[in-house]
Amino acid sequence: MKNEALLLGLDLGISTVKAALFTLEGRMVGLASHEYLIIPEGDKVEVDPENYWRPVAQSIRRLLGNWRGNPEHIAAVSVSSHTETVIPLTGDGKPVRPALVWMDNRSQCEAEELSREFGHQRILEISGQQDITPLWPVTKLRWLSKNEPDTTRRTAKFLLPEDYLLYRLSGRFAAEPSMWSSSLVLDITRRRWSGELLAFGGIRAEQLPDLFSSGAPIGRVSSACAAQTGLSTKTAVVTGGLDHACAAVAAGNIEPGVVSVSTGSVLALLTTICEPIFDRTVPVPCHIHVVPERYCLLPWSQTGGLAFKWFKDRFVDSVPLTTEREATSIYDVLAAEAATVPPGSGGIVMLPHLDGALFPEFNPNARGVFFGFSLTHTRAHFVRALLEAVAFMIRRDLEGLNRLGIVARELRVLGGGAKSLIGSQIKADTCGLPVVVPAQQEAAVLGAAILAAVGAGLYADIRSAVQAMASEGSEIKPNPANRDAYDRAYNLYVSLYESVKHLYPESVGISRMSTSLAH
Repeated sequence: MKNEALLLGLDLGISTVKAALFTLEGRMVGLASHEYLIIPEGDKVEVDPENYWRPVAQSIRRLLGNWRGNPEHIAAVSVSSHTETVIPLTGDGKPVRPALVWMDNRSQCEAEELSREFGHQRILEISGQQDITPLWPVTKLRWLSKNEPDTTRRTAKFLLPEDYLLYRLSGRFAAEPSMWSSSLVLDITRRRWSGELLAFGGIRAEQLPDLFSSGAPIGRVSSACAAQTGLSTKTAVVTGGLDHACAAVAAGNIEPGVVSVSTGSVLALLTTICEPIFDRTVPVPCHIHVVPERYCLLPWSQTGGLAFKWFKDRFVDSVPLTTEREATSIYDVLAAEAATVPPGSGGIVMLPHLDGALFPEFNPNARGVFFGFSLTHTRAHFVRALLEAVAFMIRRDLEGLNRLGIVARELRVLGGGAKSLIGSQIKADTCGLPVVVPAQQEAAVLGAAILAAVGAGLYADIRSAVQAMASEGSEIKPNPANRDAYDRAYNLYVSLYESVKHLYPESVGISRMSTSLAH
């Protein structure tokens, strides 16, 4: 039966859900996905947790329907997920209120309280997080305890997105450290809940799920889940991890010296380290890795591929969906248009901070900017400027890692952006580094499947599972002829942010006024 065993990897992205089946050799047997979009309404961003589970269940059922195999051959399932969304549930798993989505910014005052009471250095030493913003769950928990005390009293468990999917899969409340590393209630050095930060949030440790290591079995698929998805109740449910850490595992990024770049909805770089690094001079977030006894530095930004999706959804009404030779997607058509524009996008530079900026700006008020366009520019110029903006964010992150003595030899690109040849070439040219595209581009779901294989006992540990299931693919080398153009455009990108950052608070103020007038 081991030779017939398959692993199910799930990935709950910020805008897309994916479900994929893999063999023990890492070959993908099938993939199903479902796009969704949560749009902020000013500072308030809430969602029914069912909006996360429904596309997951639909994707699993569609995957199994297309595969037509025996679900009992699926040995285990695990989850890769985004984090920071707070989901309050009753003891029987019913939502106490809508989830507070990671983009919800109503806890700004609570973030300022946290900064005053603890100080940045103390928060860094506990959580590994360099700045204090409304993004972090502890500020949302305090906001709830102050503004909705009845919600806090009625909540049996506060979950993050991975925890919620594990509950819907197995009926058990379970969590793992990589997901909670940015919650600010987990002490990442001791790997246990921080009593002082729980007290600040106004909750008790009993209101959080039990902590397990990544890749740990927690039970089997529940009968309720089996009825909704078509999975077998014989399938083991295994803890997964933070999406970027899962993707890094699929790229072989499990030891120091490798930098992986995920260009999914958000942009994230990840480098593996042996001990946590708490350095206020270079404010790079530090997380617990899904790999045992490892940590990772994780500079990231809220909008990476999400900016591309936003542009597509808002400004592309229709494009031809076929080329002369084969059917293609809207994203492929837009990328092909961008490839017709020379490096530098004809002078257009974009700041892609559509919902604030993290490393290295740490500015929740930052917003997007297109600069330098004229009557001569076309949609292709704007798309190319967007792709170049993502590469500029990567280059700036690498410069921060360099100041900590971490030097990238190559970039291993993951996520939806890894499918774009022009996007990978722009990254290589901008950063002056070879870009390696793994053979399996669906990295987050493969990483989850690798953890599932370990949890099912099919491999002894993550390292042996990675060796068997992950493999490298193509390599794209930088084109030296484009370096000068990208150096100039990158310098303009940095200067542009410095020139407009003082204007962002007024822009946000006007946005809030407009929202209130609209209602």
